[in-house]
Amino acid sequence: MAAPYDLIIIGTGPAGLTAAIYARRLGMEVAAFGDTPGGNLVKIRHISNYPGFIGGVFGAQLGATLFAQTQSEGAFLPMMRLDRLFERDDGFLGISEAGEEYSAPAAIVASGVLPLKLNIPNSEKKGIYYCSLCDGPSFRDKGSTLAVIGGENKAAQEALSLSAFADRVIIIHGGSSLSAEAALMRQIDKKANIEVLLDAVVESFHAGEEIDGINVILNGREKSHIPVNGVFMAIGWSANLDVIQVPVETTSEGFLKTDDKLMTTVPGLFAAGDVRGTDMRQIVTACADGARAAKYAFEYIRSKR
Repeated sequence: MAAPYDLIIIGTGPAGLTAAIYARRLGMEVAAFGDTPGGNLVKIRHISNYPGFIGGVFGAQLGATLFAQTQSEGAFLPMMRLDRLFERDDGFLGISEAGEEYSAPAAIVASGVLPLKLNIPNSEKKGIYYCSLCDGPSFRDKGSTLAVIGGENKAAQEALSLSAFADRVIIIHGGSSLSAEAALMRQIDKKANIEVLLDAVVESFHAGEEIDGINVILNGREKSHIPVNGVFMAIGWSANLDVIQVPVETTSEGFLKTDDKLMTTVPGLFAAGDVRGTDMRQIVTACADGARAAKYAFEYIRSKR
């Protein structure tokens, strides 16, 4: 028999944990699934734009604090992922990685995003990374040249993090300028070991057993080879929806469609944070989504009783 809850939350990032905190304070029994306190926050070395922290805060620290606060509110946090979520007549059925079943009349999808990959020759080889904080330290004191592929905030943040470990960091972007926020660009300008290569389209990776170079096309015509010791991808995100076994509508980019109360096209199924279609993906907006989704889930459940 499935363990009964009022609300199932998929994800333990800022949106999921905030939803759990607010749901508990509204009196709901909550089960929140995820195996990483703070979700993708652990991949961010330093956060400078989250309110309340003069001088910023480490991502892992913020994630751990949010997780501890959620625990203190009494949410059930099994520290495991939900494997599948199904719809049924009385709401939703969740099955954990351990095969345990959980039921609830409402659910919030706060499963976040996954990094996009390049589908080019040798993209399956070793040497491609998606987290500078996780993998950057392995290049410390090795005289490494590292490439960051991308042109937005994520690429700038990765390059700044990697500049502490590598002798040389090259941001490779296919556009004519980076679109990172001004504060990040000022930091990049001050780093002598960060270079920016614009109008550079990555054609393929050069590799033996591991990637040791990048082949690019410059300005639409000139081919160039860049020797590197590692490649960090920062070209964008896709919604993490593998768990959802429910026919739900998505945007043209694959993110969950929601109404003005953050409900998806499936009654009782809400979405919060980066996984939904939104014009801004930030930690503070994810937290706001989580609070709102919990409120509207509470109202939905109450309307059905």
